[in-house]
Amino acid sequence: MPRVAAIVALLAAPAVLAQQFWLPSSAGVFILGSLPATIAVVVVGPRRAWQIALAAAASGTVAASFTGNAWLGALLIASLAGYAGYSARYGNQSPVLFVPIVTSFIVISPPDLVDRAGQSIKDPSYAGIVGIALLIGGCWAALLGHAFTRDFQRAVTEPVLESVATGYAIALAASTGIATFVAAYFFPGSTGAWVVLTILLVMKPKATDMWRTARHRVGGTLLGAVVAAVLVLTFDGLDLPRTTWELVLGAIFLTLALSFLQVRPYWQFVTFLTPAIILLKSSGQDELDLDAQRVAMTVIGTLLALTFAVIVREINFKRRRVESPTSVTH
Repeated sequence: MPRVAAIVALLAAPAVLAQQFWLPSSAGVFILGSLPATIAVVVVGPRRAWQIALAAAASGTVAASFTGNAWLGALLIASLAGYAGYSARYGNQSPVLFVPIVTSFIVISPPDLVDRAGQSIKDPSYAGIVGIALLIGGCWAALLGHAFTRDFQRAVTEPVLESVATGYAIALAASTGIATFVAAYFFPGSTGAWVVLTILLVMKPKATDMWRTARHRVGGTLLGAVVAAVLVLTFDGLDLPRTTWELVLGAIFLTLALSFLQVRPYWQFVTFLTPAIILLKSSGQDELDLDAQRVAMTVIGTLLALTFAVIVREINFKRRRVESPTSVTH
């Protein structure tokens, strides 16, 4: 726990420096870039975290270069999600999934970057700034992981059969591609990326794992949303300074979430992660609205993940039954 707390406390260093000496509006992009590498550090180790940081920065830069184009954004997310799904054949899908997660936020809700004079930053420098911020945030997280977590014990993800990985990849690509297009085309700037995030985290190669994760994801999100709502109402009732308390409690919840990621049931991780995201990502008076949106997007993403997974599995089952009826029925 102390080392995880130290990592969380130090993660914000690039964002703080950016606010003071570079572009204040880029702070959120630094944090976004650090998240996949931080998760990779906890789940698979700092060596893979460097790879995830580079991949997330590259894909985020590509996404930022054609912001507003829902078709290209959907194709990019579908391709990344499909690759992540197929990597389950080698047991590598867990950290790779966070690359399309980060990229989906750039596609659906591009960061609003402004210079110190208050002028909006546009292409061609926009994509470069996003990429640099993602890269620095991710590499900083990987460096912290290398310094603090080299002796962590981590679970090993078992590889799956090629046919299972292929079906998993198709289901991920189709569901995230459609969800990304709908969110980017009809609801640009919305919290629709949480639908994509939920699909990627809920859908699993094995049906038993997926149904368990779905229950934990929805249940943990609901519990975490209640915690966040109670805290927000407490801030108002006691007339506490919101910004300070949101940052402090958000960091505490994030520390607890990362500490529980490997050693506790998944619902406990989600329960702590939900108020952390809501408190750290909120601004002004929108906390309760953000709370409700996260619950709604989680439910929608879970239903989409289950639906597409069932459809793909049924198609594969019927195809195998036609090709080899004996092996399917016995």
